[in-house]
Amino acid sequence: MDLTWIEINLNALRHNIREIKKRIGKNVKICGVIKDNAYGHGIFPVSKVLVEEGVKFLGVADVSDGIYLREKGIKIPIINLVSNLPFQVKDIIRFNISQSISDLPMARLINNLSKKNNKLTNIHIKIDTGLGRLGVLPKDFKKFFEEISKLKNLRIEGIFTHLSSADTDKSYTLKQINLFRDLTQNITPYIIKHCANTAGVMNFKNSYFDMVRPGLMIYGLYPSKKDMAKINLKQLLTWKAKVILVKRVKKGSLISYGGTYKTNRDTDIAIISIGYGDGFSRALSNNGEVIIRDKKYPIIGRVCMDMTVVELGKNSNVKKGDDVILIGESKNERIFAEDIAERCKTISYEIVCRINQTIKRIYYGG
Repeated sequence: MDLTWIEINLNALRHNIREIKKRIGKNVKICGVIKDNAYGHGIFPVSKVLVEEGVKFLGVADVSDGIYLREKGIKIPIINLVSNLPFQVKDIIRFNISQSISDLPMARLINNLSKKNNKLTNIHIKIDTGLGRLGVLPKDFKKFFEEISKLKNLRIEGIFTHLSSADTDKSYTLKQINLFRDLTQNITPYIIKHCANTAGVMNFKNSYFDMVRPGLMIYGLYPSKKDMAKINLKQLLTWKAKVILVKRVKKGSLISYGGTYKTNRDTDIAIISIGYGDGFSRALSNNGEVIIRDKKYPIIGRVCMDMTVVELGKNSNVKKGDDVILIGESKNERIFAEDIAERCKTISYEIVCRINQTIKRIYYGG
């Protein structure tokens, strides 16, 4: 048995997709974003359920993820949402990956190789409406679209943009949405227009267009804790570890590297089989909590590479070998990824994506 592991509730995934469908309506498609190993949840098990739930597209951030899913038997359209490099073109064509396009030279390269292979390759043109990252600039879009349309071995499957601040800046987001609408309003309806990420789905109905691209919310996570009242999502991921030692230390004892914590009483401590090498943030040093036997205990001292110390007090019934919940819930207590993100002054995306990919994922439900 492993000393740390992840439990993934696939029934919660089904619930979240159904909640998203209720929100967006039956005429809007879903592109499930599964980049970075489905935000740490496991790209193939998640993709399989998304397909079963009627999701029409999958979104990845690397051609290799698309190849892997094709080899595992996933048939629905897969969009590589990130710009590619020339060495990836052969695989884009061979494995029928829909490629996002931000520059003409790459479009021409894909077109020429598609022609040599007697193939028609799907593309999604990206417009930079204000994120300042990938995409053609709005002033260049009309000419860009005209040039792309001349490439006979490319099929423009979609046109899209990405919202930069849909969880924090209403005015700027509306400018992005309106600009995207103005640029694409005369484009044939057969081309899919998509704009909304998780925050867009939660906050801007006018960002839905033909398809939405939820990522974080698929996994039952929210951009921030204030968003939790907006839609009923269920967290898929529970992260657990083990108590590997319990011992009594005296008042005034220094705990872990650097002696950053000094006990203010005689107390029991538990050493937990988790550390920053597993992706458990060092920012939780003297700053986090875990759940053991349905009770929260504070992290004391610095989080080490593969161990963390928590204070139990004098009357705990915690024993060596007990399960420890790092993210998840017991009967009466819970720790959300959003709680950890708040303590670490980061976002919940980072908390789940940084979990070491070698840690075993155990799937149930679904």
